[in-house]
Amino acid sequence: MKFTSDIRHFTLQGRAVDLRARSRMAAEPLSPVPAPKVVKPRTPTMRTAFLAFLFAGLSTSAWAQISLVHVTECGSQAFPASTCSIPSTGNGNLLVVGWMSNFGGGATTIASVTDNAGNIYSEAGPAKAVDTGANFMADLWYAKNSRPGATAVTITPNPTGTTGTAVLWEFSGVDTTAPLDKTAVLNSMAATATPSGASVTTTAPGEIVISIAAIMSGLSGLVSGNSFTSDSMLNGNGWAHLITPSAGTYTAQWSSSSGTYSASSVSFKAAGSGGALNACDLNADNVVNSTDAQLATNMILGSSPCTANIDGAGVCNAVVLQRVINATMSGTCVIGNPHTVSMTWTASTSANVTGYNIYRAATSGGPYTKVNSSLMAGTSYTDNTVQSGQTYYYVATAMDSTNAESSYSNQPQAVIPNP
Repeated sequence: MKFTSDIRHFTLQGRAVDLRARSRMAAEPLSPVPAPKVVKPRTPTMRTAFLAFLFAGLSTSAWAQISLVHVTECGSQAFPASTCSIPSTGNGNLLVVGWMSNFGGGATTIASVTDNAGNIYSEAGPAKAVDTGANFMADLWYAKNSRPGATAVTITPNPTGTTGTAVLWEFSGVDTTAPLDKTAVLNSMAATATPSGASVTTTAPGEIVISIAAIMSGLSGLVSGNSFTSDSMLNGNGWAHLITPSAGTYTAQWSSSSGTYSASSVSFKAAGSGGALNACDLNADNVVNSTDAQLATNMILGSSPCTANIDGAGVCNAVVLQRVINATMSGTCVIGNPHTVSMTWTASTSANVTGYNIYRAATSGGPYTKVNSSLMAGTSYTDNTVQSGQTYYYVATAMDSTNAESSYSNQPQAVIPNP
């Protein structure tokens, strides 16, 4: 069986580079594909950055208003074989993942949460709640200061293959450096018709509280008058959030037909509610001004440790300085690595082809790692997990209805500009 395709274009920072290389996916060895010539966008120089620094006399300090971007249900399904599809994430937001096992999964733990944009997820403190009698659990994970473009989230429980449900939130206006404020859990709670979420006492106004409850008997919604917003009753459980008006103690409460339960709640601080205003607030004094620009300069020159996380963790360069300077005037701190690699190919003409996989390597000839989270029916893919200054080598394969996979295609090369 022979598969054919035509990978035509990579796009780096919005610039399409014509590879003019025909890639064949076939059983026989393939000849090399010439590497594309990548036009490197102009990088701001230190001279450019220091000129801009002369205009950095303005400063910005604001108390951000947290807003819900989306809430998305996922499951019931086996994890991690099935991923969770979400709307494309924004830049610098908070991503929260609530996960509950189905009956019989009380001993389950979450091994990892990842997405296709490379966001880094952590458990929201000791957020796992367990109902030992009903034998199920609930947990909350989050990623701060999100990279844009995530559309698929992979939740990996231990043991793998555990069936469960998830609800995923995205919020804007949240502290990008140390957002987590409080975590509280309730374990193996007695049966009641009005199960309460774990109470949290926030330390600042305008925080976001997320509360979930795994309830044995199912529920009919929040009790009348409760200030939380019900986001889902997926699988008969409670998933809710509240943007708080002031510092205080907050508790979600649901109505059910009386059953045992467990609950987990976490709160996150708004940007400007203490500590760093955003990633450009390098000295974490809740204001972005010329002091931060000077600190960025010192980090570039090596006279101060490089602690910035603007163009990537531990990256200190002219781009970082320029973004800090821009933030002093606009109030907006642009973060993340903007580079992507986009590719297209012509569909295979072989019979019974069901989709395609894309693999990537850091060295020519591999080893390769699959970058798409699930089989792709279409003929295009964008890799938004690339890093500045790296070189990547891509190959494609085709799959047929018997789950047979072709050998690797020819290997185009993509050179990512730095920064």
